[in-house]
Amino acid sequence: MCHRHDTPPYDLGMPSQQVHIPLDSGEALPSTCYTPLDGSGPGIVLITDIYGPTPFYQAIADRLAGDGYVVLLVDYFFRQGGLTEDTRDEAFARHSRLSERSALHDLDTALDWLSRQPETTGTRLGTLGFCLGGTLALDLAARRDDLETACYYAFPFGVSNPNPDPVPRPIDLTDHITGNVLAFWGDSDYIGTDQMHQFRDTMRASGASYDHTIYPGVGHGFLRGLLNDGPDSAAALDSWEATTRFFATHVK
Repeated sequence: MCHRHDTPPYDLGMPSQQVHIPLDSGEALPSTCYTPLDGSGPGIVLITDIYGPTPFYQAIADRLAGDGYVVLLVDYFFRQGGLTEDTRDEAFARHSRLSERSALHDLDTALDWLSRQPETTGTRLGTLGFCLGGTLALDLAARRDDLETACYYAFPFGVSNPNPDPVPRPIDLTDHITGNVLAFWGDSDYIGTDQMHQFRDTMRASGASYDHTIYPGVGHGFLRGLLNDGPDSAAALDSWEATTRFFATHVK
């Protein structure tokens, strides 16, 4: 299930710093901001799965910063605290205590914050979301007109785990998405290819700029193959190359 804390060590080479983004509630959203070596670039918000900002996401943020982006890795589970055990059951239990709508609002605020930073260049922002984070990224794309969205293993019909305050289902928001969207799944993902195809058809019927790839023989969390050799590596490398091309074309 997604990207837990068991990711192999990765040499983080880009500058980073801890930041706390002020929220309307008076709280502060803990995040890590990664910058390119030259100190500036277009902005991307990296939105994690239900495990939060694990070493996998630190490695992804570092890679994107190495490509020239200012990357904000957000801990939108900060109100619920860290996981007491690195297990699927514990991660789902924490998600069941999360207000998805509050998390969505926090991420919206984080995008505003990133756009105002002197290090951030250009007029278009990127989001890169995974699993629940991919679902939140699609919802953000329907709220804002300045986003270019890439997502992995998103839930077009919403996350199946019960939540007390769920966000709208992305498939119900397609008429409001104005930016470009690029999505990736594996055909063995428990989300189901029927949902993937229905989302594609609904996005295209709405006139949205949308493309997706469904990789054969891989399931949920296949981008782990980007950081280690394994059966998911071919799909991971191909999708990552497409993601970096997408951001290079649209986020600037």
